[in-house]
Amino acid sequence: MKNTWKLAPLAVLAFVMFGCGGGGGGPDPRPIAEGVLDAIKSENFTAIYNYHAPWDHEMQEQETAVRKWRMTEGWDRWKDFKPRLEGDEGLDPKDKSGITGGEEKWTGASDAERYAVLIGCYRVYTADEWEKRLKESDWYWAGRTIDLKEEGQGTATFRYRNRYRDSITVSLVREGGMWYLAGVEINMDKKMPEKPKD
Repeated sequence: MKNTWKLAPLAVLAFVMFGCGGGGGGPDPRPIAEGVLDAIKSENFTAIYNYHAPWDHEMQEQETAVRKWRMTEGWDRWKDFKPRLEGDEGLDPKDKSGITGGEEKWTGASDAERYAVLIGCYRVYTADEWEKRLKESDWYWAGRTIDLKEEGQGTATFRYRNRYRDSITVSLVREGGMWYLAGVEINMDKKMPEKPKD
């Protein structure tokens, strides 16, 4: 079974009950992509949050106010959200983040901590021999695409692989001449790949 974790819809859905901070980017997309890769490899998942654009944080701040209201008024409930975090298919199945064990821990966590859970970083711990694959294996730059649409705008994707064919794909967006993180996808089979047998 293949585990694929994507940033997009879950982050919008589940930025529940919190506020947001700043953001950061740069004039070259590759250092940002490599910073995200290094954060994942070193298990410093919360650092990824800082590579997003300031407007992403601002939008989430507005969404947060609505989500807080929905929680307070009973439209959204912790007991309905919690199953997305638990179990083999959950976002933090082993509570490695330390913030998914209950509503108070979740609401008391920092934006970066919740973000790391929502993009699926903690799912790497469900893979067999995850430490060997994530931390000890050499990751190499396996491909990139850059599309400069018009002056100061564009998109880019950087893909990294390790010797076991696991992959990390970092998507970026360029606005006003600056690059920012747009999304992260981690692909890692649950089972350790086996060598071919004759």
